[in-house]
Amino acid sequence: MGNFIYKYRVAWVDTDNLGVVHFSNYFRICERAEEEFMNSINIPFDATNSISMPRVKAECNYKFPLRFNEIAEVTINVKELGKKHIKYEYQIYNSTQGRISAICEIVVVAIDKNFKSISIPEEIIKIYKNYFNL
Repeated sequence: MGNFIYKYRVAWVDTDNLGVVHFSNYFRICERAEEEFMNSINIPFDATNSISMPRVKAECNYKFPLRFNEIAEVTINVKELGKKHIKYEYQIYNSTQGRISAICEIVVVAIDKNFKSISIPEEIIKIYKNYFNL
């Protein structure tokens, strides 16, 4: 397939006093997109008690503001698929204004319930490779 696209209408709660999405909420939008992606490939976001995928790095390059009630299209791509980590790239496009709003990267790692890094299950690796043409 290549990448996953999620459409999101900016909610009032996402914005600051100026009606612009607060910088921290871009990461919430990314997580909403990731949750929808996981659901679309039939991997529940809380897939199992034996594995978690916490964020270990997050960065965002802000380009153009998103405002209340505007439509964002979030494109998810996988930049790296390692044995124990996934590096996602999120391009957040302001569809209402026709401009890119932000490009974010988030790195997740697989851990067990004791917070020790583990390998990502092979069935998940296979799904990601097929979906993102890796």
